Amino acid sequence: MSCPNTPTPSVRELFDLVADLPVSDRLGVLESSCPDPVTRGEVLALLRADDSTPGSVPHVVRRFTAREAGSLPAIAGHDVVRPLAEGGSSRVFEAVSTETGERVAIKLIGDDASRSGIDRFRQECRVLARLDHPGIVRLLETGTTASGQVYLVMEFIEGSCIDVWSREPGRTARQRIDAILQLLAALGHAHAAGVVHRDLKPQNILVDRSHQVRLVDFGVARLTREGHRTGVHTQTGNLVGTFAYMSPEQADGCPDRIGPSTDLYQVAVVLYELLSGRLPYAVSTRSTMALLKAVLFDARIPLRDASPGSPVALEALLMRALSLDATERPANAEAFAASIVAACRA
Repeated sequence: MSCPNTPTPSVRELFDLVADLPVSDRLGVLESSCPDPVTRGEVLALLRADDSTPGSVPHVVRRFTAREAGSLPAIAGHDVVRPLAEGGSSRVFEAVSTETGERVAIKLIGDDASRSGIDRFRQECRVLARLDHPGIVRLLETGTTASGQVYLVMEFIEGSCIDVWSREPGRTARQRIDAILQLLAALGHAHAAGVVHRDLKPQNILVDRSHQVRLVDFGVARLTREGHRTGVHTQTGNLVGTFAYMSPEQADGCPDRIGPSTDLYQVAVVLYELLSGRLPYAVSTRSTMALLKAVLFDARIPLRDASPGSPVALEALLMRALSLDATERPANAEAFAASIVAACRA
């Protein structure tokens, strides 16, 4: 699966490709994306300069320290309570609406964000504005601070990542499957609105206290309806997503092949992991290169080898959904959900 006549990425394209990745992943992605060591050296030099810029935001997701928590932004109409997390070029805060008293989550773009980071943030605002489903985090408003930083206000979701929820005592396979069916219902709505999430992983799938699955973080989502495209990280050869859950077409760097079936592949990986406790690949490490190789070339481990007792029909369905060939996967989210229900009854 390779793109024909793929041009060599420029230094700028390569920098944008890896700038928001964890430092430990950058070299592996550069080596797989660019065979020229001189070009890679130029990119690495730019990255070192970028990382050493005073006030720059580390390209990792982390919690804030007590010292950092003392510095909270001023956002009109809201009392900012505490920082929640940081990733890439944005920060997320818990706040309370001064008008309604409602707890909300506010995502704020950093004032040192790159152009691509700002574009992704604005795209997330446009994407969430299209969506209205109980399984998708609600966008409440957008705005700009007095200092010119763009922010979006979302409902505050109190719950756990789906993998953490899945490991709670007494959790059954039936409950895990029901959670995935809820996720597919939310995805069906998103796909009908022309939105492809592109980064489905346990950290972006929450289960709230009422056991409702909530899909969050549309930061790398793509708009497909009416000819709209993100224009962010979609150049040939660029990788977007999280390696452990990346689809073959994402790992191969071919953006024109990415669509709703990409999300369905990632759902299949998450379901496989919820049922078996592992990924469907025979990898001993989650390093970048090992995962990319496994996604692109390795046979998937049959579900019943990893989770004895699973229905035969469900195993066959997951193997199709994890196919390298997107045309072999379920036709859409609704069809995937119906096939899961049928497979569990067989």
